[in-house]
Amino acid sequence: MKTFLKFAAIASLGALALAGCSAGGSSGDNAAHGNSKTPKDLVNAGQVTLCIDPEYPPLEYYANGSGGDIIGFDADAGRALADYWGVKVKYEVTSFDGLMPGLQSGRCDMILGGLYTSPARLQVADAAPIMNAGPAAIAAPALAPDLKTKLDLCGRKVVAQAASSNAASVKALGAECAKAGKAAPILSEYPKTSDTVLAVLNGKADVLVETNVAAAYMVAQNKGRLAVASQVFDPNTTFGVFSKKGGPLTPAIATAFKALHADGTLGKIASKNNLDPAILDVR
Repeated sequence: MKTFLKFAAIASLGALALAGCSAGGSSGDNAAHGNSKTPKDLVNAGQVTLCIDPEYPPLEYYANGSGGDIIGFDADAGRALADYWGVKVKYEVTSFDGLMPGLQSGRCDMILGGLYTSPARLQVADAAPIMNAGPAAIAAPALAPDLKTKLDLCGRKVVAQAASSNAASVKALGAECAKAGKAAPILSEYPKTSDTVLAVLNGKADVLVETNVAAAYMVAQNKGRLAVASQVFDPNTTFGVFSKKGGPLTPAIATAFKALHADGTLGKIASKNNLDPAILDVR
């Protein structure tokens, strides 16, 4: 596995027109034309298509940093889903802020890509819960111990991924800071998580607000240079597998992932990707 720092350093190579391209892959020998569990109304018969932004380790990322196989928890879960349904799997690659438009436009059957089940998203799409999640604060090791509450981010230069719930949380924090007589966080947004990490490493930002799942991975790949201020935020939501609002795939997706969780498949995938299976929340 490439280190996140190396991944970040070559992210500019991967930025060359990721949006709109697609990467497919076989889910194994079982991939065929379906079975008794295969839902109808897939975008392409005999294939489940997932919108994904493969630069979010350990959930989804390129094996060699900028191309090749897409790996990670979500990618592996997508392959397991395809096997369960007896179809092939295709990853429709897009930018993070293009995930929901890709689903709505019919480019993919679902989004399995580290999206919070926020009220705003649930107004336009359905979601089957899959994993507990929440924001975390990442900073230099010298600063992290000083970040004990959300108000400690007031007035600081904060970075987050563009169009993410984490960015929205930072924006909302401005009102809390004002009530406390403090300046709002100075938020910068980048389309790629690799760029948000570099912003902190290069001193352009004081704090990165990222999901707890990704934060642990980022810190592990940058030992001695980054640390998690774990006391700033509490897990407050879940990652979901999104499908069209009221669409026929919604119940089929929920049923499939419940089965994959019950038989231990998702737990094994979590462990393989250095995630604690206890954070799985499939219901």
